[in-house]
Amino acid sequence: MMKNKTIMIFAVSAMLLTGCTKSNILASGGPAEPVFETQKGIQLDWTQINTDIDEEFVENEQYPMALSVNYDLDKEKKTMNMTLMVKHGTTPDQAVEFANAAVKFLNDEVATQDFSYEKSSDTSFGGFFKEYDLKLIVMPDYTMKENKYWLVDMDIPKGSNQTIVPKEGAEVMETTVADEEDTEEKSSEEVTETKVQKETETSAPSK
Repeated sequence: MMKNKTIMIFAVSAMLLTGCTKSNILASGGPAEPVFETQKGIQLDWTQINTDIDEEFVENEQYPMALSVNYDLDKEKKTMNMTLMVKHGTTPDQAVEFANAAVKFLNDEVATQDFSYEKSSDTSFGGFFKEYDLKLIVMPDYTMKENKYWLVDMDIPKGSNQTIVPKEGAEVMETTVADEEDTEEKSSEEVTETKVQKETETSAPSK
């Protein structure tokens, strides 16, 4: 009787061990599941972030005054310098709108690659700027040495979500001939596109 009990115990133990082993084996050949949990040591693809930023702001009708988004990162000091270049004639309000959008967009691009960073919101620049201090400047093109024309010039401590405001006493530069020609050219292109679209709709056969 004792011998039979011993055999049964061994049999049950073998079944349990086999069951545990199977539960940890993944079936091969199935589609890989996306991984959304936070992982350490993720290397951000800044080349991709740069590309996405350019596509978002350069030659975008929503930000007609935007020329470029430039930044450099110091990982050891946990600081970022961001300089936004705009066309002459840009108003302080336009500069602030552009700055808010650019800061949040960059954070959200980082958060898309690394889920450990939270995305921005109406009241927050997001998780990246909870770790990095931000030096933010918005200036018209070719005014690097003429800060009286800078429209935004701020130091934003990490995690402060400090409101972006125009630089006090900033002078708005007059629109240059090049800027006016560029604006007129874009307006002309939009009119042409609208005209072509209407002609296409008119000439299209009715169903």
